[in-house]
Amino acid sequence: MADLAHQKLLLCQVCGDQSSGKHYGVICCDGCSCFFKRSVRKGNITAYSCIAGKGNCIIDKARRNWCPFCRFQQCLKVGMNVQAVQEERGPRHQNAGALNCSAETPKTMAKAHATKRLSYSSSVMYCYAMSSPLTPPCSGGLKNSTLSPQSNENAFNFQMLAQILVTCLRQAKSNEQFRTLSRCQQDAILHLVWSECFVLRASHWTLDISAVFEACGDVALQRIINEAKQINADVMELNFLETLILCRKEYALNSEYASLLESFSNNALLALARYTAQQSNWLRFGSLLLALRQLSLRRYECTLTGLFRSIVKDIIKTL
Repeated sequence: MADLAHQKLLLCQVCGDQSSGKHYGVICCDGCSCFFKRSVRKGNITAYSCIAGKGNCIIDKARRNWCPFCRFQQCLKVGMNVQAVQEERGPRHQNAGALNCSAETPKTMAKAHATKRLSYSSSVMYCYAMSSPLTPPCSGGLKNSTLSPQSNENAFNFQMLAQILVTCLRQAKSNEQFRTLSRCQQDAILHLVWSECFVLRASHWTLDISAVFEACGDVALQRIINEAKQINADVMELNFLETLILCRKEYALNSEYASLLESFSNNALLALARYTAQQSNWLRFGSLLLALRQLSLRRYECTLTGLFRSIVKDIIKTL
């Protein structure tokens, strides 16, 4: 049993083939480590699409080359480190007996503490954001934006923020009340409140993604995210707050939608009031509404408005 467990540990965590060691933080084979490195370095990630259109292809030794999209997604799911690829200076000399094209270097290990939060959380967020075979045109928006970063490092951070934004908007689209609206009404609302949805969700992410914002060097954005963290909402409260952001009757396209949005908003308010009362936290309801108000006021000074202005319309279209 011990030998069997040891053998499993030596198998590639991506495809199950015989591993050649630890590459980018994960035990994997040379084929998967080189595929991961090549995908990140050449910027092929946003060009990948699932050949089956479902995003759930089986990745094993025999079928790992069939679907690059699902293979890359599997690399991220097992924790392969995107940032480590970005930090490598260039190709390494390979030994004749091994194709160790992506093994970790002492330099990478020395930087592990500083980059751990960024690399791990960015990888997971990227995987989640790319979980649909439909890929948002972030790369195109990056080229056209006047505020697009010039260096590779900044471009990577910008891409990570863009993918987190996509994930937040997908979450908003799946809101139980919001998804009952027509596509036209949904898009009209998202164009107005996308930055609020982003700040609310990103500031309460399950994983620590603060290093993603720190790496962007935008002090104003960091301050807004840190202030939103103080809300310290749980999952139920987040859902109620998100509904209140999305279902404001002043965003209605007509009177019929106005009545519907008002009903959704009132129901969310009542549900939130009851929920906080059940927690015996009598001041919680008021503090959440005040925080929501502040979040709305900060929307117009949020630097995201300028950073993503050129791509947010295209992102919403693809959701």
